[in-house]
Amino acid sequence: MKRRLFNAAVALTAAVALTTSVSPAQATPSTAGSPSVATRTTTDIATILAAVKKAYDVYKSFAQGGTSGQDATTLILNAIQSAQTAIISHIDAIATAEARACARSAVVDFPNFEALTTDNRQAFALAATSCTTRIESLLGTVTDLGAVDQLGFSLNAVGPIALITRSRTGLTNPSFVPVLVSANQTVVTRLAPACHPHTDLEGATEWICLAYNGDRAADSPLINSQNAAMQRTSWPVAKSVLPQLASL
Repeated sequence: MKRRLFNAAVALTAAVALTTSVSPAQATPSTAGSPSVATRTTTDIATILAAVKKAYDVYKSFAQGGTSGQDATTLILNAIQSAQTAIISHIDAIATAEARACARSAVVDFPNFEALTTDNRQAFALAATSCTTRIESLLGTVTDLGAVDQLGFSLNAVGPIALITRSRTGLTNPSFVPVLVSANQTVVTRLAPACHPHTDLEGATEWICLAYNGDRAADSPLINSQNAAMQRTSWPVAKSVLPQLASL
């Protein structure tokens, strides 16, 4: 069935059915803490997704002995920088000052990693680790879904940086990877769209999904409608990297 993206004039019957089938927190679009939601494009999200997936793939190759530490660092840096403008815009939209500052520092200062002394490299790695764990904690406690969304983007910008810099400074990652997995699972769960089936007069059934930011989509099967409704959020990024993280 052909996918349809709904605008503000979505059929009244569908809107009523949807808002009565989900909790108020899911049904009411939220943009607090997310000033860039209205101007996001699917191209921005695709750029970030490609960069993050590349960064995690490079780290996996390094962890399996296929790439040297310095080469892996350079490749991860190149991947993050390929989407840096989009990534920074989301980081700057984070409402929590501490998380915003540490995420921005990790992304902006990462290019200088090779020039740091041994002690400062480890300090950088520990700071990136602390930033990731701080984001994980906030993902489970902030009430605004717009804030969860922005934190989701920052999580996967800082995550690959923390992984490679920890490895380069003698720190191990078996206990750190689960932090990234847990945080991404939280993003997927908390941002999941509210969906319900709708059958038209001809007997055809499709799923109508509503994202926290007000984006709606209708399609069949369910996953197609979910993906369409969530394409301007960090949900597809978190959903896509979970299998990568599980394989580390």
